Amino acid sequence: MGCLAEVWASEVGVHFERRKEAQKYLIEFILTHSEYDLKNLAEILDVNPLLLSQVLSGFTYLEDTIALRLFDWFFLFIGERN
Repeated sequence: MGCLAEVWASEVGVHFERRKEAQKYLIEFILTHSEYDLKNLAEILDVNPLLLSQVLSGFTYLEDTIALRLFDWFFLFIGERN
């Protein structure tokens, strides 16, 4: 799944570091449509819950490797919903 996200990101030109809103919306979607809370998602992404909260508030953003992990997890999540 990591390869798919990397190829998609490079082909389409998505740079999560420059698109804070995209990260925020992915996090909001996952938290709204899953059984996970902010702390659970932070554990999955291996980040501090405070950082994730700041991204959700629009104050900061995730670095590329973590953003790609978020993107991968988002695809896994929506794949399970079908």
